[in-house]
Amino acid sequence: MVEVGFKATTTTEVAHRAGVSLGALLHHFPTKADLLTGAVAHSFGRRIEDYGLLMADLDPGADRLDAAIDLLWSMYARPTFTAWHELWVAARTDPDLAAPMIELDRQFMMASERVYAELFPTTENAQGKLDMEIGLHLVYALLAGLSTSQSIPGYEPLRTSEILDTFKAMLRVHLGATTRSPSGGR
Repeated sequence: MVEVGFKATTTTEVAHRAGVSLGALLHHFPTKADLLTGAVAHSFGRRIEDYGLLMADLDPGADRLDAAIDLLWSMYARPTFTAWHELWVAARTDPDLAAPMIELDRQFMMASERVYAELFPTTENAQGKLDMEIGLHLVYALLAGLSTSQSIPGYEPLRTSEILDTFKAMLRVHLGATTRSPSGGR
């Protein structure tokens, strides 16, 4: 799907590339929507697991906010985002794809909230409690927008590093002390 797009991705071609019979593929994934949302869900699950492990292995003196945003951004540069974006756009006009994509998005956000709560426990700051759900949606919306703007190979209309640095500075002001690592580093 990343190579040829949603429309040109067929179950027959996927079965051929996977080296399985079309019957075997259709036994596990009766529709194209089932197959593609299942693949993206599996990939998202792996990305969430990878993210949690990489963040847990950070040097205790590392800046957790910088690491969190930089790691997320690196994941948006992978084919998983491209596949998700292809499906999301297709779901706009395909009701059979819309429902599983909405459910996939909800599951991904719930898993993200669990990881975020472990990595950045909610604390009181000058503005009251940080709303984790809104914060995550804000981060993901920014990263999705940046990634989408670069989806045409060789075209980068925005200065991504400057936008991410500015966003980190804004988050730092809002979050205050919540970005400190457990050992007290920044």
